[in-house]
Amino acid sequence: MEYDPHYPTILPEFIALPLVFVLNILIPVSAILIARKLQRRRWLPHTFAFLWVFLSPFTLAILITPTMAPGEEAGPGGGMILLPILGETPIVLVAYAVILLYLRLTRQTSLAPHSPS
Repeated sequence: MEYDPHYPTILPEFIALPLVFVLNILIPVSAILIARKLQRRRWLPHTFAFLWVFLSPFTLAILITPTMAPGEEAGPGGGMILLPILGETPIVLVAYAVILLYLRLTRQTSLAPHSPS
């Protein structure tokens, strides 16, 4: 992946792809940690995290799509760089949902009143 100065992008591909990969993991983890400290609106960090991961392919496409001359078309492999993020997105969302469900179930059982024996 070489940077072509004739087709400028917002970020070069070799920076944008790892950045989005890492942010797709760090943002949900930070949302879990932030929501644990909040007393009210605990759903808000999770909403932002879900939206980030869900929209990350579009974000990556905006970051790495080169500026082209009017009437010029992309080559046959123009969108292939998005495939890793399109594969990572459902995996991260399913893992995030499972972790949130686990945390919800363990919180409810730990907050249940204990009966004296």
